[in-house]
Amino acid sequence: MKPVLTRSLLGLGLGSTLLAAWFAPAPASGGVELAERTRTAAARAPAAAASSPAPVRAAASRNAEVLRIRPREGAGAPGETDTIFGATRWTPPPAPVVAAPVAVTPPPPPPPPQAPPLPFRVLGRYDDAGELAVFLQYNDQNLVVRVGDTVAQNYKVESLQGGTLTLVYTPLNQKQTLDVGGSEPRDTR
Repeated sequence: MKPVLTRSLLGLGLGSTLLAAWFAPAPASGGVELAERTRTAAARAPAAAASSPAPVRAAASRNAEVLRIRPREGAGAPGETDTIFGATRWTPPPAPVVAAPVAVTPPPPPPPPQAPPLPFRVLGRYDDAGELAVFLQYNDQNLVVRVGDTVAQNYKVESLQGGTLTLVYTPLNQKQTLDVGGSEPRDTR
């Protein structure tokens, strides 16, 4: 069906339902009254039991006994989970598996802290009448360092022997070396 035709039929049905409801006659009694047969048996039972003789009351109690829920006869022991549609197991259940204790080895201790790599770049060295100085580049700064100076807040120049500059990383008190060039003066002839 086309959507336009479907909508038209639904609209026509809605309109006819509204017209039928508008022109429907008013109820004669002004309300809805339930018939005797639609009342529940429980509502009628106290009134009937009080006015009925003893044999009728006995029959009513037998009917109540029939309606009571009772466990199945021949069911398994209490606590067993027998069901009508339960699976039947023909083999005995497997023995529980006991896991062997696993030896837990503690993780190795973390390595001791190490000083970061040296952040300096050697630009050159200078010998002024026996006093050696080394030119270093640190970030964008050019520095001149001598033995005993503190550089970049964390490094202290400990010694300058031959072509090796020894620095101490002060937070961890670890020594690091930096190659600064040859130990002999060059002949510039």
